Amino acid sequence: MTEGWTEAALGDVCEIVSGATPKSNVDSYWGGEIPWLTPADLSKRDGVEISTTPRKLTAAGLASCSATLLPAGSVLLSSRAPIGHLAINTVPMATNQGFKSFIPSGSVHARYLYRWLEYRRPMLQDLGTGATFKEISKRVTAAVVIPLPPIEEQRRIAAVLDA
Repeated sequence: MTEGWTEAALGDVCEIVSGATPKSNVDSYWGGEIPWLTPADLSKRDGVEISTTPRKLTAAGLASCSATLLPAGSVLLSSRAPIGHLAINTVPMATNQGFKSFIPSGSVHARYLYRWLEYRRPMLQDLGTGATFKEISKRVTAAVVIPLPPIEEQRRIAAVLDA
């Protein structure tokens, strides 16, 4: 390993959050101001960042289920149907249950994590299990080990890859 680099499990350097869906037949849960993301929404876009979604939740909709309002700068990974779509949210948003989202700690830069997950997409897909469709669990996601250079090096690597 290069000097100053370490390795860590994703669960040790990020809070990992699963998404959820409010009941679709309750009108008061939908049409609010809270962006709510699905894997299908990511399949239709290019770029790293996302700031809006086709569907939005109300505060009541968010409170009605186990979805979490993710802070801006979280790394959103579709964990099923399919595994591997990625984005970084620029505004607080929630996701459906097809995501494992990462709220980075101070030891991992969001853009570096995004680029590393993008590069490791085939490995993540191989970790998926299930008969009907493959899914990667929170437990498995938390155990994935990532190389961690110093934070300034992470920023430099991400900037090079972004270019």
